Amino acid sequence: MRTLPKRFTANSAADEAGAPAASPATPALPSAAPMVEDWPGRDLLNSPMLARVLLAAWGGDPAICVPAAPGSGKSRLVALLAGALAHRVGLRVAVAAQTREQAAELSRRIAAVSDRSSLIVSGAGKKPVTVDGIRTVAGRSVRWQHSTGGEILIGTAARWLYVDPNLAGADLLLVDEAWQCTYGDLGALGALARQVVCVGDPGQVSPVVTGSTEKWEGQATGPHQPAPAALLAAHGDAITTHQLTNSWRLGPRTCALLSEHFYPQMPFTSRRPDEAVIAPDGTALPEIVNRPTEARNGPTDPALLTALAERVRELTWHDYRRGGAREALSARDIAVVVPHVAQAGAVRALLADLPDVLIGTVNALQGLERPAVVALHPMAGYRSAEPFALDAGRMCVTLSRHRAHLTILTDPATAPLLDAASDDPQARHAQAVLAAL
Repeated sequence: MRTLPKRFTANSAADEAGAPAASPATPALPSAAPMVEDWPGRDLLNSPMLARVLLAAWGGDPAICVPAAPGSGKSRLVALLAGALAHRVGLRVAVAAQTREQAAELSRRIAAVSDRSSLIVSGAGKKPVTVDGIRTVAGRSVRWQHSTGGEILIGTAARWLYVDPNLAGADLLLVDEAWQCTYGDLGALGALARQVVCVGDPGQVSPVVTGSTEKWEGQATGPHQPAPAALLAAHGDAITTHQLTNSWRLGPRTCALLSEHFYPQMPFTSRRPDEAVIAPDGTALPEIVNRPTEARNGPTDPALLTALAERVRELTWHDYRRGGAREALSARDIAVVVPHVAQAGAVRALLADLPDVLIGTVNALQGLERPAVVALHPMAGYRSAEPFALDAGRMCVTLSRHRAHLTILTDPATAPLLDAASDDPQARHAQAVLAAL
């Protein structure tokens, strides 16, 4: 069990040096309560859910898994937890993200609460540099700067694999978006630290593995499995688990839909403030609107792509209400989510005059959000039940990128197709979700 640093009283330094503490001749009179010392990450104590995670890591639990609902504040937790453990406990914290963009975003968040963080970047430079206020290290400079501990290094999981554990071994490894990290990669990172905290969303798309996984087919602890899931399958009750079951992004209807169909073992609720997209006539749009759109020429049918672009243009005539404020819904407030790269490229061309609209595939937009989203159902255009289109994680991400409104385009041919494939558990699940829309 880790102990608190001895920094609570004015005479703590004298006590540590061996000098006796002075005893008052008379009883001390009651006085005002001493001011509580502030430290990065102290806000975690304001939430029982987050406080449990902090205390488990502070207490030295060797492996901690934090499954979190969409919009529950995973990035905020990672930033504050890293700051608290570095500043208050004096630990060396290694933070592993899954992409360069995620690592850069985390470094910005952590730099806002801690002046002891550095971002690992590519290159062979020897001296740390500062870019946009973020300290970066590269090459042989990837090592701890403070000999007494209390520091944070951030990098992608792939970049950490090239770091020498003898030079940059950490006290704790903090893995962000851990359900997109494979068990094999987590095992390879195991040499960095004896304590690991995995934070992520178990409902999103599983890690992309390009090699053959046939050898481990059906094994819950295969190296291709999501790291936290395999860790729990291998060690069970030995893993400390704390769930985050409040969504600060999604509204009540979206939370009810996702909770029922994608998170049956982790029901969650909405804590989002009042938000809505307001139509020109003054009415508030529902959280989710299903727009059937007939497709006859596959997933890249021009009818589907044109309908996506037209809906985006319609939404630019709407307003966005958040709390008591209301303003025009701009292009930068809208995202388009599609399953395939070719679809994203075509929609981007159709909306070339609106470059601020965020357009991308499900995989690319994991972890991102916008007030309004226009999405294409993964099965739209298909005439057979393909495993790619039936993937539950892909559908979950599609339905959870919005804050106030989602328009999802569906193909009328999808329902009978799923009915015919009802022997497949994935098809039955997709059928239930489509019916709920």
